[in-house]
Amino acid sequence: MRTGEGAMTGTRSCTITARNPATESENRIHADDVARRYGFQGGLVPGVIVYGYVATALADPGWVARGRTEVRFRKPCYEGDLLEIELGPDGAIAVRSRGEVCVTGRASAGADDRGPAVVSRDPAPAASRRPPASESALATGTSLGWIPLPAGEEALTSYVEKIGAGEWTLDALHPGMLLEGANWVLAANVVLPPWIHVESSITHRRAVRVGEAIAVHAAVAEEWAHKGHRFVALDVAWRSADDVVAAGRHVAIWRLAGS
Repeated sequence: MRTGEGAMTGTRSCTITARNPATESENRIHADDVARRYGFQGGLVPGVIVYGYVATALADPGWVARGRTEVRFRKPCYEGDLLEIELGPDGAIAVRSRGEVCVTGRASAGADDRGPAVVSRDPAPAASRRPPASESALATGTSLGWIPLPAGEEALTSYVEKIGAGEWTLDALHPGMLLEGANWVLAANVVLPPWIHVESSITHRRAVRVGEAIAVHAAVAEEWAHKGHRFVALDVAWRSADDVVAAGRHVAIWRLAGS
C-alpha cells in the first residue's frame, strides 16, 4: 500500500491493488461464474477485505482503541482493481475503483460506547445443523449463536498476508479482523445463497490484544425487502469474557433478486 502524508485530523491517500481471497468460499458471489449470473463482471472482492484496506490506512493507536467507522459499499470491486483510498480532514472516507466511487463512509477517534451491546444466548450450531436462510430464520429479534474469533499471532499474520496491504505495525489486532467476524457469525448460523455485504458501522471500545479470546455475538436487528432483494441488519458485539471490546451494525443482502 502506498500512502500519502497526514494524520487522523489531516488528509491521507493511498492506493492498493485489490485481492479476492474468497473465490473458494461458501459464498459463491465471490466466484466469477456465479457473480456473472447476477450481472457482475466477475467475483466480488469481499466488503470486509476492502474495509481491511481502509482500516490499514486509518490505523493509529487512538482510532484502534476508541475509533468509530461507518462504511457503505456502493459498487463492486474486482480482483486486480487499483483502489484509491482517500481519508478527508473531516473523517470522510472515499474509495475509488475504475474511476467510480465504490465505498463511502466516515471515521472518527474518541468515540463513545453507544450504549449496551447484544449478547447471544447460545453458541452457533454445528455447520451440518444450520437451517437454510429464510425470512423466519432471520426474523427481526432473532438471537444468533456466537462464534469464537481467531485472534492469535498466526491469525493476524495470515490476515495481513491475505489482504496484501503491507505490514501491520500496531501492537493490537487488525480492526479488519473484527469486521470479518461479523460475516462469519451470519454464515455460521444459516446456510446462505450467494449474498453481498453492503454496509457496516463499528465502534471500538478498546484495542484488542493479539492472542486475546474474543467471541462474536449477534442478533437480527431488522430483515426487509427492497427492489426484489432481501436484506438483513445484525447488531454485533465483540466480547472478551464480560468486556465488550467493540460493537456495531452489519448489513447484507442475504438473498439477491432472482435467487
